[in-house]
Parts: sequence; structure tokens; C-alpha cells
Amino acid sequence: MSKQKKSRFMFDMPIYSDLLFYLFLFFLFANWTGSLSRVQESGGINTSTFSLISGSIDAAFGLLISWMMIAPLYWVRKVFRKTRNKPVV
Repeated sequence: MSKQKKSRFMFDMPIYSDLLFYLFLFFLFANWTGSLSRVQESGGINTSTFSLISGSIDAAFGLLISWMMIAPLYWVRKVFRKTRNKPVV
């Protein structure tokens, strides 16, 4: 029986014990910090409908980009775990 960690959305369960989760949060914070600085440069928060929709799309892409940045690390970790857990014949 192999000891394979249960994962969900690329993170090991429980989620707070996985290093990739914290790396994802770091990338997400960095993306959203850049977005907030762009908002400040443009003159502050605008509550028009177009601005709210645009900001929501920007936040969603920040989430997606952060997710894509940790995907290669997830695949490397997955391959490493498979090769490490292979039985020796």
C-alpha cells in the first residue's frame, strides 16, 4: 500500500500544511498588489459598473496567473513523488 497524499486543486490536504499553497498565496498577493498600485495611479477607486466589472476580471486573471505559476512546480513534485515511491524489484 502506497502512502499517497490526498490532494485537491493541486494542494495537499490539509491545505495549510502544503508549501505550494503558501507559494500560491505569495504569487496571488504579488499580482493583486500590482493591480492595487495601478488603481492608485489611475486616480483611486471608481465605482462605475464598467470599473467594477473590469476589476473583477482583473482579479480573476490574477488568480488564474498565480495558479499557472505554481502548476510546473506541482508537476515536478508529482513526478518526484512517483519516482521516490516506486518499489525496487
